[in-house]
Amino acid sequence: MIALELARGGTALVLETDGDSVTLLAVSASPPGSTLLARFGGTSVAIKVRGSRRVEPDAEGRTFRVEGRFQSLARDVRLRLLNEPTTTPAQPKPADPE
Repeated sequence: MIALELARGGTALVLETDGDSVTLLAVSASPPGSTLLARFGGTSVAIKVRGSRRVEPDAEGRTFRVEGRFQSLARDVRLRLLNEPTTTPAQPKPADPE
Protein backbone atom coordinates (compact mmCIF):
# COMPACT_ATOMS: atom_id res chain seq x y z
CA MET A 1 0.00 0.00 0.00
CA ILE A 2 1.33 3.44 -0.92
CA ALA A 3 1.49 5.97 1.92
CA LEU A 4 2.07 9.68 1.36
CA GLU A 5 3.32 11.96 4.15
CA LEU A 6 1.10 15.05 4.17
CA ALA A 7 2.79 18.44 4.55
CA ARG A 8 0.18 19.55 7.10
CA GLY A 9 0.71 16.40 9.18
CA GLY A 10 -0.44 12.81 9.07
CA THR A 11 -0.52 10.39 6.19
CA ALA A 12 -2.74 9.51 3.27
CA LEU A 13 -3.05 6.14 1.56
CA VAL A 14 -3.30 5.91 -2.21
CA LEU A 15 -6.45 3.89 -2.89
CA GLU A 16 -6.38 4.24 -6.68
CA THR A 17 -4.20 5.94 -9.27
CA ASP A 18 -3.61 5.79 -12.99
CA GLY A 19 -0.56 8.05 -12.73
CA ASP A 20 -2.63 11.17 -13.40
CA SER A 21 -5.75 11.02 -11.25
CA VAL A 22 -5.56 9.77 -7.67
CA THR A 23 -7.91 8.76 -4.85
CA LEU A 24 -6.58 9.02 -1.30
CA LEU A 25 -7.73 8.04 2.17
CA ALA A 26 -6.59 10.99 4.28
CA VAL A 27 -6.74 12.21 7.88
CA SER A 28 -8.48 15.47 6.93
CA ALA A 29 -10.71 16.90 4.25
CA SER A 30 -9.45 19.19 1.51
CA PRO A 31 -11.70 21.70 -0.27
CA PRO A 32 -12.20 21.46 -4.04
CA GLY A 33 -9.60 23.48 -5.92
CA SER A 34 -7.04 23.35 -3.12
CA THR A 35 -3.57 21.88 -3.55
CA LEU A 36 -2.62 19.04 -1.23
CA LEU A 37 1.12 18.85 -0.65
CA ALA A 38 2.75 15.54 0.28
CA ARG A 39 5.96 13.53 0.09
CA PHE A 40 6.46 10.14 -1.52
CA GLY A 41 9.82 8.42 -1.12
CA GLY A 42 11.58 11.71 -0.33
CA THR A 43 10.02 13.52 -3.30
CA SER A 44 7.46 16.31 -3.01
CA VAL A 45 4.17 15.78 -4.84
CA ALA A 46 1.24 18.14 -5.33
CA ILE A 47 -2.37 17.03 -5.81
CA LYS A 48 -5.07 19.38 -7.12
CA VAL A 49 -8.18 18.36 -5.17
CA ARG A 50 -11.44 17.69 -7.02
CA GLY A 51 -13.39 16.89 -3.86
CA SER A 52 -13.48 14.99 -0.60
CA ARG A 53 -16.05 13.22 1.54
CA ARG A 54 -16.20 11.53 4.91
CA VAL A 55 -15.99 7.73 4.92
CA GLU A 56 -15.63 5.02 7.56
CA PRO A 57 -12.28 5.52 9.34
CA ASP A 58 -9.46 3.02 9.00
CA ALA A 59 -7.33 1.78 11.92
CA GLU A 60 -5.08 4.87 11.65
CA GLY A 61 -8.00 7.32 11.82
CA ARG A 62 -7.98 8.34 8.15
CA THR A 63 -11.60 9.35 7.54
CA PHE A 64 -11.72 11.29 4.26
CA ARG A 65 -11.71 10.05 0.68
CA VAL A 66 -9.96 12.75 -1.36
CA GLU A 67 -10.06 12.71 -5.17
CA GLY A 68 -7.82 14.78 -7.39
CA ARG A 69 -5.02 14.76 -9.92
CA PHE A 70 -1.26 15.00 -9.66
CA GLN A 71 0.33 18.28 -10.72
CA SER A 72 3.65 18.32 -12.60
CA LEU A 73 4.56 14.82 -11.48
CA ALA A 74 8.01 13.72 -12.66
CA ARG A 75 8.06 10.62 -14.86
CA ASP A 76 10.21 8.57 -12.45
CA VAL A 77 7.88 9.35 -9.52
CA ARG A 78 4.83 8.48 -11.65
CA LEU A 79 6.39 5.13 -12.56
CA ARG A 80 7.23 4.37 -8.92
CA LEU A 81 3.64 5.17 -7.91
CA LEU A 82 2.26 2.91 -10.63
CA ASN A 83 4.59 0.04 -9.71
CA GLU A 84 3.77 0.09 -5.99
CA PRO A 85 0.89 -2.17 -4.92
CA THR A 86 -2.34 -0.40 -3.93
CA THR A 87 -5.60 -1.61 -2.46
CA THR A 88 -7.13 -1.78 -5.93
CA PRO A 89 -6.96 -5.37 -7.22
CA ALA A 90 -5.14 -5.93 -10.48
CA GLN A 91 -7.23 -6.57 -13.55
CA PRO A 92 -7.04 -10.20 -14.75
CA LYS A 93 -5.15 -10.75 -17.97
CA PRO A 94 -7.14 -12.19 -20.86
CA ALA A 95 -6.65 -15.89 -21.48
CA ASP A 96 -4.36 -16.87 -24.35
CA PRO A 97 -6.29 -18.19 -27.35
CA GLU A 98 -5.56 -21.82 -27.98
